[in-house]
Amino acid sequence: MSAVTQKILVVEDDADVRTLLRKILERAGYNVQLAATFQEGKRALAADAPDLLIADIRLGEFNGLQFLITNPRPIPTIMITRFPDPVLAEECRSLGAAHITRPFSPDALLTLAREKLEAATAAAAFTTSRRWTRKRVVGELPARVKDSPARVLDISYGGVRFEIERPADGEIPASFDFTIPASALSVQVDLVWKSRSGERNWLCGAVVSEANQAATRAWCGLVDAIA
Repeated sequence: MSAVTQKILVVEDDADVRTLLRKILERAGYNVQLAATFQEGKRALAADAPDLLIADIRLGEFNGLQFLITNPRPIPTIMITRFPDPVLAEECRSLGAAHITRPFSPDALLTLAREKLEAATAAAAFTTSRRWTRKRVVGELPARVKDSPARVLDISYGGVRFEIERPADGEIPASFDFTIPASALSVQVDLVWKSRSGERNWLCGAVVSEANQAATRAWCGLVDAIA
């Protein structure tokens, strides 16, 4: 899908910021729809879901994260914050949204928008081709990728979705060992998609490519054990 056909909904109550965002995004070739209030944003989402939502975290008496909590369909989202706030950053990550702090450069916003859109396209293909039911992990299920800590979000016989702190070298390899320390289990997986969820975190989807039958059986046992 080209940028020309991708629609971005911007929900921002500051008219100057709203205009600036529209100019940045339209110059990059995106189709931009604007909303000035939380209620306008809700109506726009219900009428025609955009490819990406960019919203201010504070919209009068409302919190922009309510779009994600109340919207029945997952939507790639970038939240705009006025001040660095680790609590809000964690809330964004937990809901699968990226966040960016004002002031920001046009390049930083466009890079983040491109990453979210590309990840959503890859994730949609991943979901369509998936043969097994995915189980959501309630609570903490720590994992490791190389030397970096990760957290399992949901899991299936054929794949896993997880959040990872950005490795020291800044790269997540195309293929790697995914380790669950609590189960002393390690399987080889292939990265399918990734999306930034903060300055130091990524959301990722991977498929199990393990050729070792014993490890594959242990992985299936782990999936079966999750309620």
